[in-house]
Amino acid sequence: MARGFRAAASVSVLIASIWMLWEPLPPGGASAFAQVTLVDSIAPGEPFAMPYLERLRTHTPVLPNEEVRALWVVRDALVTPESITRLIDFAVLTRTHMLFVQVRGRGDAFYRSSTEPRASILTAPLSDFDPLAYLVTLAQREGISVHAWLNVYLVWSNPAETPPPNHLMALHPEWLLTDARGRRMDRVPRDQWKKLGIEGYFISPAVPGMRRHMAGVVRELVENYGIDGVHLDYIRYPNKTFAYDPVSRATFAVRWGVDPAELVDGDRAGLQDALGASGLSLVDSLSVAQRVADVDSMVVGLRAACGVRALSAAVVGDPDLASREKAQYWAGWVHQGWVDFVVPMAYNFPPLEVEARAQVYGRLVGRDRFLIGLGVFDGREEYLAESVELLRNVGVAGYALFSYNSIVKDGYGAALIENAVLPPDTSDVEDEDADADADADGGED
Repeated sequence: MARGFRAAASVSVLIASIWMLWEPLPPGGASAFAQVTLVDSIAPGEPFAMPYLERLRTHTPVLPNEEVRALWVVRDALVTPESITRLIDFAVLTRTHMLFVQVRGRGDAFYRSSTEPRASILTAPLSDFDPLAYLVTLAQREGISVHAWLNVYLVWSNPAETPPPNHLMALHPEWLLTDARGRRMDRVPRDQWKKLGIEGYFISPAVPGMRRHMAGVVRELVENYGIDGVHLDYIRYPNKTFAYDPVSRATFAVRWGVDPAELVDGDRAGLQDALGASGLSLVDSLSVAQRVADVDSMVVGLRAACGVRALSAAVVGDPDLASREKAQYWAGWVHQGWVDFVVPMAYNFPPLEVEARAQVYGRLVGRDRFLIGLGVFDGREEYLAESVELLRNVGVAGYALFSYNSIVKDGYGAALIENAVLPPDTSDVEDEDADADADADGGED
C-alpha cells in the first residue's frame, strides 16, 4: 500500500497545474450533470417525444417498407463535386434515406471550420469548394438526411506524417493517452500497433479541454450547416492498455489514494494486503467507472451542443465488451436520452448471430433506438442478403451499411443493394393482374 500512497503523493504535484482546467462531475456523476445540461438547453417534449427513427419511418415516403436504410460514407468520397454527385445518385438509386458523412476523420475538417485544420486530401480551398455544404444541398433536394460523422477521440493514424501546426495533436500532445508506464501513444513504434491493439492516436477522454473543443466543433456544424444530425464514432477508449494520462491518474489518486496505473503495472499483491481482496476489487471497479464517466461527460456535452438536431453514435457491437474494455456504456446513453439512437457495429458476426444480437439490442434499448451496422467489405457482402432477411423477421427499425466506399471500390455498385436489400419491384406484376381483371370483367377499350 505504501507504494500506492507514494504514487498518489507523486502525482499530486500535478494537481496545481491541472486543477483550474478540471471540470469534475457533480456528486451524482455523469447522470446528474446530464440532467442539468439537458433541462437547461433542450425543451422537454417536442421534438423528442417520438424517437427519431420512428419519426423517419412515419414521415419519410422515400423509405421502402418503413425500413430505415443508412450508408456510412468515408471522407475520401467527399473530395470533389463529381464524387459527391455520384454519391447522391447512388443514394437515390438505392432508396437510401440517411447518410453518415465523415467530415472529421483525423482531427481535420471537410467543411469551413475555425477550430479544425482543412483536410489535407482536399485539393481546392474551402472558399472555392465546401464539401459538406455542397452535399447537404444535393441531399436535401432528394429528401436524404445528412448526419455529420465525427471521429471523436481518434485524431491521427499516420506516424510517417506530421500533423499540421494547428492540428489538435500538434497543439496538445500532452492530451494523448498513455499506458500505465506513462508511454504516450505517439511514441509507440508502428510495428507494435497490432500487438497492442492500437488503431491510431487517441486523445484522453479525461481531458476537459477536449470536451470543450468537441462541443465547439459540434456547435459550429449545427449553426452553419443544414445537417439533420451528428453521428459520433471512436467515442471510447481504444483499450484497457492505453487508458491513462496525467489528468485522470492525478484525479483518481487524490480521490481514492491509489494511482490507477498501479492496478495493472504495480504491486498488486501489496495493494491487496493493504486493502483486502474485496477492497482491491472495488478500486478496480472504481477505475473502470471513472473511465466510463469521462466518456459519458463527452456525450452529455455534445448532446447539449447539438440542440434539437439528432445525435447518434457508432458503437462496439458487444455491449459488455464496449463497457468493460472501452468505457463505452452506450445502453446508458440511450436510456438517459443523451443520444437519439445507436448503431452497433455488427460487421464481423455471421447472419444468425446478427439476428440474435438484434433481438438483444431491441430488449436492451428498444426497437426504435438502434440501427444495426452491417459490413460490405472483405467478403462480408456475401452475407448481406441473408442478414437483411433475418433482420426483417426480427422487426428492426433498419440498418446501416459500411460502407459506400467499399461498395464502389469493389465494383458492386447499386446492384449489390438492389439484389440484397431492396424489396422486389412488383409494379409490373400488379399492372398485369389489373389488366387480367379488366379483361375478365369486360373492361373498356
